[in-house]
Amino acid sequence: MSIDFSKVDLNNFDFDTLSADEYREFLQAWSDYHGRLNRVSVDVLEQEFERKSDYLQCGEHYELSELYPDEFVELLFERKAFEQGEGIIPFEEVQSYEYQLWLKQKIRNKALRSESSNSDDSQSEKIDYSGYRMWRYNPVVFYKDGKKNRHRLLLKDDGESLSFLSGRDFAILSPVTYVGRTNSYRNARFLYAFAIDLDGVSMHEIRMLLRGMTTGVYPVANIIVNSGHGIHVYYLLKRPIEMFATRLDALNKMKRGLTKIVWLVSKLGAERAQVQSVVQGFRVPGTKTKFGKPIRAFWNRSAPMHTPEELNSFLGRAFGLSDEELGQLTDKTPHNPSRVTLKEAQERWPEWYASRVIGRRRVGKKWQLNRGLYDWWLNILKDGQQVEVHHRYWCILTLVVYAVKCSVPRDEVLADALSLVPAFDRKTETVDNPFTEDDVNDAMRAYDEEYNKWPIRVIETTTGIRIERNIRKGRKQPLHLMIARASRDVQALAKGKTNWYEGNGRKKGIKISADKSCHATLIKEWRAKNPDSKNKSLCARETGLSRPTVTRWWDSAV
Repeated sequence: MSIDFSKVDLNNFDFDTLSADEYREFLQAWSDYHGRLNRVSVDVLEQEFERKSDYLQCGEHYELSELYPDEFVELLFERKAFEQGEGIIPFEEVQSYEYQLWLKQKIRNKALRSESSNSDDSQSEKIDYSGYRMWRYNPVVFYKDGKKNRHRLLLKDDGESLSFLSGRDFAILSPVTYVGRTNSYRNARFLYAFAIDLDGVSMHEIRMLLRGMTTGVYPVANIIVNSGHGIHVYYLLKRPIEMFATRLDALNKMKRGLTKIVWLVSKLGAERAQVQSVVQGFRVPGTKTKFGKPIRAFWNRSAPMHTPEELNSFLGRAFGLSDEELGQLTDKTPHNPSRVTLKEAQERWPEWYASRVIGRRRVGKKWQLNRGLYDWWLNILKDGQQVEVHHRYWCILTLVVYAVKCSVPRDEVLADALSLVPAFDRKTETVDNPFTEDDVNDAMRAYDEEYNKWPIRVIETTTGIRIERNIRKGRKQPLHLMIARASRDVQALAKGKTNWYEGNGRKKGIKISADKSCHATLIKEWRAKNPDSKNKSLCARETGLSRPTVTRWWDSAV
């Protein structure tokens, strides 16, 4: 429906002349028109952007120097040798021997696959690391090439890469070095800074931010990046932190605490804080904002580099790390990975070995959850009341994660996600931040990579939507389940049933008895018919027993 609302008198408009479908179209068109009226124009965004840059340069609180892209990269990653004389090579000046060796094999393998796409020769997938003298770590830039996602290694004094990035529409860099050229948790090696994103920041919030630093409410930032209608705050670490798997929870907790207090004191509100992981990348200075202006970075020369202990001292009891967690980041708790060799793992966990080592699957075995979980989250997104503009992408990503958990077909979740684009885009507040199908296609990568181990705490933090838990009232699970089962049995007796499962819709022909020995008998008979099967879920379905019951009696039913 095409309507010029600037010429429509809504007070005297005759809605009775519209059919039900026309009325819905009218409301949709009005919603779109009203949303466009409330969006901030590009001119206003550009003016605000320039005012923020001028304010950061004026030096009301600190003397800040503008950084060019090469200076930003050098300041972010360069470190002098540490106190004990040890040092970390930030990254290579040129492509190292190891990288060239790896790249040569990678190109060879790609050629072999293209020559024989149906070949079962597993040798074409293997990399020979025997000639490697040491591992080298480099920053990785993620950028868009048309609609394709690309990664590029950043080398020291790499004028070619910096000129390549300058003026690009989209390129992000995390304050982390990686082994290889993929910026994933698995490949992350050293964290050089905590970078915090403050979205929707006006002049008032910037003044509050800098004032909070001068008064010692939270640590003084080393670098402040004017990214458009937001800013990025960088706290450079005096000594980069090795990103062992045992440290990731503590590192993310520290960043979450820093983000909360910066948002809180900046008057943005801690409840609106956009909490992201320590490997989250941000737009590179010199590339473009969403409205086309070059991103600018400013350096506080007087700000010292930071240590985990000093940063933690600002977090207090609400957000701070425990002594044990802090010890993990300061080498007081030594890194102690499992000492199980790969050969031992093959013998102890054959299913894991087949999936992760041979099949190279990312997540291995996963739980099959009820489809209702996916439908519940989809209904929340369709309702839209809890979805905030700065969390729209994460809401779609969570929908994709739930689709993987619940085995929802890819085509179905893609169609559901695309159907949400118009409603999500109507929440847009600034013209440079629309929600489009590209955001959905980017989130769909989580389906292809089989994300299913996405904790509820992470979902709440990234989407800004509170998820209610099952209440145990402080009891441990065994006691809680004991009380729940007793309550279930009492309620069954009150209804005149001999047992709780009487009339609960179990399959016909399946004999269920309260006698526990019957469970073992049913499982024993099933195992006799299926001697080679170890599928307890299949046994539960075909015998009518619950999965926990099958697990409990499995070994005894031989």
